[in-house]
Amino acid sequence: MSTEPPKPPDSPWRLNGSRIVLLILGVLMLAYIIAAFSGSLSNYQQVKEGAQDQKAQPADATPPAN
Repeated sequence: MSTEPPKPPDSPWRLNGSRIVLLILGVLMLAYIIAAFSGSLSNYQQVKEGAQDQKAQPADATPPAN
């Protein structure tokens, strides 16, 4: 048997390898979510404006040829 005192548990705030990996993955996930929301909001605005423009055009007008 060892006569050394038992080692106290690690602090919950101390960074180790696995906590650093989880922190990096969390930051990447937040960046992805923010990018998805900002992109979808601007795309929604473009779709809304396009629908309003289409309603403003006369019904008998032909679309331009590509």
